[in-house]
Amino acid sequence: MKKKAITVNLPAPHKARVKCPICLGNKCNVCKMTGELAIEVAPKIPIQRAHIIKYVAENLHEVAQELTLKWGLVPQVNTKEVLEVNGGQFEVVQVSSLGGVCWVVNRIDELDTPRYFTSRQELDRFKQGWLT
Repeated sequence: MKKKAITVNLPAPHKARVKCPICLGNKCNVCKMTGELAIEVAPKIPIQRAHIIKYVAENLHEVAQELTLKWGLVPQVNTKEVLEVNGGQFEVVQVSSLGGVCWVVNRIDELDTPRYFTSRQELDRFKQGWLT
C-alpha cells in the first residue's frame, strides 16, 4: 500500500504571463493567438514536510540564528531514543524551545512519512503500538 505524503502549504508567486512555449510568441491556438500564456498559481503550494525537515536539519545553524534574531529562540534538537514498535525501527527526535516541545518520529528501517507528536501522551501511545 502506497502512503500519501503529508504536505504543508507555503506561499507561492502570484499570477504571471509568459511567452507561449508552444509557438514561442508567434501566436497559436494554445495561447489563443496572443503569444502569451497566463500562469494561474494557487496562492499557496504544497511542499512535503519531509523536505522541510531535511532542509531544517541540513541548515540547522542558520535556521537557529534566524529564530534567535527574530524571536530570541534557539531550539534544541536531540535524538531521544531509537526504538522498535510493531516490527519497525524508529528514531524519536525531540525539538524543544521556549514555546514548547514536539517530537518527530522517523522510521529508519524503511522509507516512511515522519510522524509528529505534540503531546507526551500521543508519543507514549505510539511507543505502545497504538498509533502505527
